[in-house]
Amino acid sequence: MPVSDYIKRIRAKIGQDLLLQPGVTAVVVNQRDEILLQLRRDTQTWAPPSGGVEPGETAAAAAIREVFEEAGIDVAPERVLAVLSGRDYFVTCPNGDQLATVTTVFRCRPSETAAPRVNDDESLDIRYFPSADLPENMLPRHKRIIALALNEDAQTYFDPPSA
Repeated sequence: MPVSDYIKRIRAKIGQDLLLQPGVTAVVVNQRDEILLQLRRDTQTWAPPSGGVEPGETAAAAAIREVFEEAGIDVAPERVLAVLSGRDYFVTCPNGDQLATVTTVFRCRPSETAAPRVNDDESLDIRYFPSADLPENMLPRHKRIIALALNEDAQTYFDPPSA
């Protein structure tokens, strides 16, 4: 999905300077413990669906919206897996815009049996992968949150405080 009107208005004022942005990531786990991943157009890596939280939107609602926008399926958030922030989550977008993201990661279950599909221009491919056979070209943090999603006893992960 393109940049929201809200972010466009802020960018018109601050240019490409660093902007703190809340975000969400949805680790969608189906009944066969398969993980929904998208092949991202911008990074050419496999990742769970994710995106920014809009003003007035809850983080859970943003996760539901992002999965639908990217995969065309409805999901229900089940629990928070992680809250990710800090220098490791500074991003420079392809257009040069700088972001510092604070991302709430949810474990979600699909609420229907509809097959996911590429539903926007952010993805090259989107599909379920067996949890034991995830693609190689994934960021380590995505592998970590998927492991949390598959572990029913895992505690919510928080990045350690900076020294």
